[in-house]
Amino acid sequence: MLKPSIFKPLKPDFHSISFTAIFYKCKSMKQFKEAHTQLIINGLTHPPPSLRPIISFSAVDPSGDIDYALLLLLRTSTPPTVFLFNTTIRGFSRARRPGSLLSSVLLFVRMGVLNLAPNNFTFTFLFQGCSNCVAFDLGRQFHGMVIKNSFEMDVFVRNSIIRFYSVCGRLDDARWMFDESSELDVVSWNSLIDGCIRNGNISEALSLFSKMTERNDISWNSLLGGLVKFGCMDDAYRFFVEMPRRNMVSWVVMISGYAQNGQPKEALALFREMQTLDQEPNSAILVSVLSACSQLGALDHGRWVHCYIEKKCVRVDSILSAALIDMYAKCGSIDLAMQTFSTSRKRDVSAYTAAISGLAMNGCSEEALQLFEQMKGEGISPDGVSYIAVLCACSHAGWVEKGFHYFASMSDVHGIGLELDHYACMVDLLGRAGLLEEAEKFVASMPIKPDNVIWGALLGACRLYGNAEMGQRVGSLLVESDQNHDGRYILLSNIYAESMKGEDAEQVRKTMRRRKVNRVPGCSLIEVAGFVHEFFSGDRSHEKTEEIYLMWEEIVKEIKKFGYREETRAVVFDVEEEEKEAVIGHHSEKLAVAFGFLYTKSGSTLLIVKNIRICSDCHYAIKLVSKVFKRKIVIRDRKCFHHFEEGLCSCKDYW
Repeated sequence: MLKPSIFKPLKPDFHSISFTAIFYKCKSMKQFKEAHTQLIINGLTHPPPSLRPIISFSAVDPSGDIDYALLLLLRTSTPPTVFLFNTTIRGFSRARRPGSLLSSVLLFVRMGVLNLAPNNFTFTFLFQGCSNCVAFDLGRQFHGMVIKNSFEMDVFVRNSIIRFYSVCGRLDDARWMFDESSELDVVSWNSLIDGCIRNGNISEALSLFSKMTERNDISWNSLLGGLVKFGCMDDAYRFFVEMPRRNMVSWVVMISGYAQNGQPKEALALFREMQTLDQEPNSAILVSVLSACSQLGALDHGRWVHCYIEKKCVRVDSILSAALIDMYAKCGSIDLAMQTFSTSRKRDVSAYTAAISGLAMNGCSEEALQLFEQMKGEGISPDGVSYIAVLCACSHAGWVEKGFHYFASMSDVHGIGLELDHYACMVDLLGRAGLLEEAEKFVASMPIKPDNVIWGALLGACRLYGNAEMGQRVGSLLVESDQNHDGRYILLSNIYAESMKGEDAEQVRKTMRRRKVNRVPGCSLIEVAGFVHEFFSGDRSHEKTEEIYLMWEEIVKEIKKFGYREETRAVVFDVEEEEKEAVIGHHSEKLAVAFGFLYTKSGSTLLIVKNIRICSDCHYAIKLVSKVFKRKIVIRDRKCFHHFEEGLCSCKDYW
């Protein structure tokens, strides 16, 4: 029941008009419904003043009930006002659910039946609904009604029309509406700028922004968001610095922008700057910071963020929980990832998916599938992302039959639409298992056109299993369709070289140089004492270079006693054998291992993040290092995790 201060027992002479004051004191749908129940029980009617607070709350408040508002509006015994219709239309326009726009339109028609003339707010809310549903034809008709009813120059209607055309990708119409307006306010400018950004016209957005005489927070944040969306991070940071004041949205846009655009170091640097200014980060920023830690493999940073969350009593929702699990998993600490998962208060599909994916990438395929079955057993329906994690688990373990079982159950059992990512997982599964012909037939049978990721997975399998004929065919297709991807040229060149077709290999490299495609250098990151150190293949830029190279030489001397010999077949360039050994010996992960030996405690685990796939020589060498020096070494490459311990690897040499 309601609190005494809100609802009091009825007296014999109590009238419905008295409920208006009670309704204005209600703060939740539960209180509104209890008060409404008392009104009905006592046989009282709804006067127009009492409908206003109930419908306003039900339709507009985030905790309201739009269906309840509609029920009250249509069943009231007194004629509803334009305000009540507008409020309900506004609620449906913001609802963003199936049928919400239709409900708004039907209410608009109902107004006509009741001879209620729409006003400027009616059309403003209708255009908002058309924008949310990108209903161009319907919005165009409403524009005609606006002109007919002489509302076109109303500032609210005009701005809603500009936004409507912008969202629908009709920038010419939006610009015409903007230019024809005799009076422009900051919302007009923001609407058009947002439209330019939505449609990828960043230069026009910048031009409009420079002409604005008045800018508010929305103006600045909209521009920042657009620059971030299209990867213009240098320009975004310049405007961020110039902002007269930064609100939480500004910090979210920039930090998440850096994380999403593959600049995790910059994301962490900006987060530290935010802390020096005594700004309290919100959940969205913490998720982005955890993503940056994941990309860098910065476990110490990630742990600090987790401690910060607990110390500040930040509410851990499903998104933040999944981000914590993902961070620990991608930093190679699967035990902490699963501990975080097990202590999560609410385990939804995102938390389960993060845990399943983490287990899969860390070589725990069996545990990943067990957790997937547990999720289904708890009544949580998997989504398309969950199945990607499951298919990856099957791929890493070489479970072809299980992979096809889960692939089929996606649509047959759960009605999930198959997307290119799922097909790519299946091609990778078949390719890793050496079933190259089956993989090629699978690609040919796909109901949707395969993309370069799928062909790339097949090409990688061709290199791995030495299928030169298929590799040359698939590689030639890829270097033409994906001309700016350096990996396609390198794989094809290596396939030619290993097939003793040196001239063809050189021709591929010439094509690569002619097209000015630069090879992405191997890069490895290692976090030591809270600082992330970066090494490139053959790198001599580090201040401790001499010590690092000497340390690796000492390591090689020891592992050679246990049978290590450089696998120079991984180098296909036309150089002498001694030169090949030098090239192999200075791969970035080896330099990172040597640095870790120099500056970490003996016996501690080394975590290294590599941007490309680890080569067979480095894999073999580091297995021996883990055995000879009794050190656990974890390397995350582009494909998966390699937990090296006692001369063995978690991937079981299947990567």
